[in-house]
Amino acid sequence: MKRILPILFLTAAVLHTGCDFVGDARPSGPPTATATPSRSGTELADRYRKAGGDADVYGIHHAKNDKGVLVLSVWTHKKAGYENVDDFATELTSSLTREGVRFGQGYVLNVYGPDGVRLHNLDTTPEHNP
Repeated sequence: MKRILPILFLTAAVLHTGCDFVGDARPSGPPTATATPSRSGTELADRYRKAGGDADVYGIHHAKNDKGVLVLSVWTHKKAGYENVDDFATELTSSLTREGVRFGQGYVLNVYGPDGVRLHNLDTTPEHNP
């Protein structure tokens, strides 16, 4: 019985904190340069490509940061990035809007290459684009 109590206590603590053991869990906010897309991020990229999006995109993540700003992270196989990142961003946001993502307050777009290097950083929030 003495061995069961600590196990029960630990189990209750884990359940109470809301922790889960899903391998797909990601922290909110932008990923680090060495992060890879989650399973849901690769599935979103699959739908994006099937809808006519850039064939080199293999991961898309979107979440609001601690200031409420929407942050988009895109992983691409391109090593040098996009020649016209504004056109890429317009096409991407159009596709994500069809997925239900809202862009009313602007967004920050980070595009990562296959080696984890950030290729683009585009900020469309009102504070940075008066």
